[in-house]
Amino acid sequence: MKNATLLSLSLAIVAHRTHSFQPQLQSHHRPRTKRRVGFADWSDVKPNPVEQPPSQSKLTPLESAWTKYGLLAYVAHMCAFLPLSLIPTYVQTRLGVLSKSESEHRALQAGQKCARTLLRWIPFMNVKVTPYLSDDPQPTIWVSNHVSMLDTFVFLATDEELGARTADMADNGNGNPNEYNRSSFKQMLNETRKAIDEGFDIFVLPEGQLNPTPEKGLQPILPGAYAISKGSKRPMQFVGLHGCHHLWHADESIGMTPVGRDVKIRAFPPAEAGFRDAAEFQEAFTAILGKFGATGIDPTQEELDYWLKRTE
Repeated sequence: MKNATLLSLSLAIVAHRTHSFQPQLQSHHRPRTKRRVGFADWSDVKPNPVEQPPSQSKLTPLESAWTKYGLLAYVAHMCAFLPLSLIPTYVQTRLGVLSKSESEHRALQAGQKCARTLLRWIPFMNVKVTPYLSDDPQPTIWVSNHVSMLDTFVFLATDEELGARTADMADNGNGNPNEYNRSSFKQMLNETRKAIDEGFDIFVLPEGQLNPTPEKGLQPILPGAYAISKGSKRPMQFVGLHGCHHLWHADESIGMTPVGRDVKIRAFPPAEAGFRDAAEFQEAFTAILGKFGATGIDPTQEELDYWLKRTE
């Protein structure tokens, strides 16, 4: 994975208590460690084929308050330290030492390092990463569900090859139809095409907005990710995210009222034969990531095979 692009489009485009951040890894589909595709370059991946239901943390009022303090401290420190970490890249870019592509890659690396380091210093959540491991990694269209403002921080902290390009949206509330600035949307599409040409991975949030009720299922799934995958002839791969809403809820009436600390992020196998059309992509996305986002429990192997290994 050379780099990745996090998109926010209405066309379907568009983060155990420990003293340091130590994600627990599992590999369900591969019996041995291989070069990973996707999340976190952790070298000590150990297979564990038994998937246990996620533990729903029951925080006491004191634990909830302490977790909220840690969350606020983490976000505040990111806002303070991230701009500082980007100064060397900015200076080199202004001096012409770095190209635009190189500066974006350096900025991405700085953001990832900042997110990981602060999570080690302020371990307010327990992140469990399950990567997909491949012998033959290739440029990919990644798609994920979207449950919290915390998602982007989790993506940055767990993937060294993740980047960001976004389109400007109207602030019309979570759960409502997306509205985008047309000029920004067009510019973002042009940048996406350029990123594909330069070999970047593309990361897409097909819901296009935060989901305020993940336990009830997904927001409407928009088909742009399918169009990008088909047009670029790149494989598509699903990434499931669960638990961020227990820390920072999309419903503004709940907001930062932590009820749990456990966050799970999993890269599923690629769709080997692609999808026949946008409708099939939407059905597969709902079947796989809808369940994982709501419960944190993996789909069965039969379900994964049905949606990701389908043949004509």
